[in-house]
Amino acid sequence: MEIKRISIFNEFKCIAKDCPASCCSNTWKVPIDSDTYTKYRTEKGIWGLQLRCSTVKRRGVVSFRNTFRGCPFWGTDHLCSIQKNHGTSYMPAVCIQFPRHLYNLNYFCEETLYLACPEAARLFLVSAAGDKPFEFTVTEGNVSYKVNTTNDDREFLDYLVKARDELIKMLESGIPFDSMAILHYGQDTQNACLSQTPLPSPRDYESQEHYRMTCEKINDWLFNGFYHPRLRTISPLLYQLCQKYIRKFSCQNRKNPNAADQKLSVLLESLHGKMPDLETILNRYYEYYLLTSFLDIYEDYSFSKHLLFGIAKTHLLRLFIALYAEDRENITLLEIATVMAVYERRARQIFLSI
Repeated sequence: MEIKRISIFNEFKCIAKDCPASCCSNTWKVPIDSDTYTKYRTEKGIWGLQLRCSTVKRRGVVSFRNTFRGCPFWGTDHLCSIQKNHGTSYMPAVCIQFPRHLYNLNYFCEETLYLACPEAARLFLVSAAGDKPFEFTVTEGNVSYKVNTTNDDREFLDYLVKARDELIKMLESGIPFDSMAILHYGQDTQNACLSQTPLPSPRDYESQEHYRMTCEKINDWLFNGFYHPRLRTISPLLYQLCQKYIRKFSCQNRKNPNAADQKLSVLLESLHGKMPDLETILNRYYEYYLLTSFLDIYEDYSFSKHLLFGIAKTHLLRLFIALYAEDRENITLLEIATVMAVYERRARQIFLSI
């Protein structure tokens, strides 16, 4: 099997108790794989009883019972008590794997990092700010993870890989992540898929227009799945930033949309003074989105939706960084990485409102 591994993959190392937003403190439903669950069921003594009492099975999926702090095995020392006392062999596969994203497309595999981890986000930011390319190193070997797609159209997959490369070259040439050229390409390709006509090339598109972000659009994205009052306990930082947006912009948007949009422009502009390389980072963020998520189109053929989702996702990242930085004289790379990570954990919900 051909294995493509992104450049920052091997640089990742969990920083454990030093993590500013540990995945163990999150209230994710962590699925427990069948081999690990079998081990839990047959383990004897108090340790076995503790394992079984800490799991729950709903709709055929076994997971840990979360506490108000997150994972029941996340200790007060901010370390995993399973790993510390019993080794990784008792940890669910997803805990060992995260934030590594292992994507088996049957013909080849791609291994990248989810930016929902602060350390992975930091590695991304270091590379983006240092203008280092995100490249795939290609090797061959066996993989243990399952195929992630039901599609077997190799010709279409090869087209997607080539189109992704061309979209990234567009970004590298100076075309911004929210260029309407990207969306025009997506719309035309979507139509070509439906009509079974030849698929176009991204390099044939250009536009001086930007996809305009307004408070009205932000409200649609945030309040159709992304925001929830339970964020107060699930993700306190993200909850605070959402609440800040609601107070400063969402309420005003109902009374005077133009005034709310003007106020939003002032906020976003102020961020440039604190982050001079902001536009570069945002373009690299969209590039990384293409590298990790563009091939999802192989499963659903939704070019327009996936390309627009990436644009919306990037715009909202800028908004949350701006809201965080507003009352601060400067913002550190670690703070940006933390905001990015907690945002990434919820960002997929935006896809539902696109």
